[in-house]
Amino acid sequence: MRERGGSVSRHEPAAPGAPFDQERIDRYRRDGFLVVENVFEEAALAELRGAVEAAVAAESTHRESESLSRYERIFDQKVNLWTRHPDVAVHARAAALGDMAAALEGCRMRIWHDQALFKAPHLADNRTPWHQDAVYWPHHDRWHATTIWIALEDATIESGCMSFVPGSQGLGPLEPVALKNPADIFAQAPGLRDVTPVPCPLRAGSVTFHNGLTWHCAGANRSEAMRKAYAIIFMPDGTRYTGASHVLTDAMALDTGVPLAGSVFPSAG
Repeated sequence: MRERGGSVSRHEPAAPGAPFDQERIDRYRRDGFLVVENVFEEAALAELRGAVEAAVAAESTHRESESLSRYERIFDQKVNLWTRHPDVAVHARAAALGDMAAALEGCRMRIWHDQALFKAPHLADNRTPWHQDAVYWPHHDRWHATTIWIALEDATIESGCMSFVPGSQGLGPLEPVALKNPADIFAQAPGLRDVTPVPCPLRAGSVTFHNGLTWHCAGANRSEAMRKAYAIIFMPDGTRYTGASHVLTDAMALDTGVPLAGSVFPSAG
């Protein structure tokens, strides 16, 4: 499942040319995910990692693990960093990444949001449960969003890399799993219990893309270091707002049925 793609250099965030050949696009659409190795060259990765680390540090306060909720124990999650930290925005809005997302899903994309996902070591039960992403979002179109998950440091099975159920996106939207108190998503589709999940360890600078309906999880961090990842979620241009409550849209004066657009949800690529 490992593939090499075009790399992102320090001085040229957008790699020119077609981001993927048809074989890899077909594989992504069949399986619902794709591993792409060495997307970020060493210098570009160092810049991205430093920007995300600084943003997370600026927005974090120390709390003892015993006081954390079940969800907070899964990871330190900071959402929409790109809107508050220009050094992060440079990378989130890199045309090369938007072009990759558009090629895989076959449509023009906008940024829905980004997020840092830092999973601490030595916390009991900080496994991210099986879930779909798109069912939590106030989108009418839930079929063609995609997420790039960037390993800022090596992501191993021991440290909690991502795993996917191939082809699971074809089932469409299911009832969302409460991540604070997760139910068994496989109860909604028992036939997928026989599908072998694919773990995707990544070297730093490599990425996965996954469709917003692909079932995925991440194991507990049993390593000695923080598992650091940064994700950017892309949605199709023209995605319409359902009016449902969501942390990203609750403070916005949006009308139900309008496309999510403008500078808050900018064009990608």
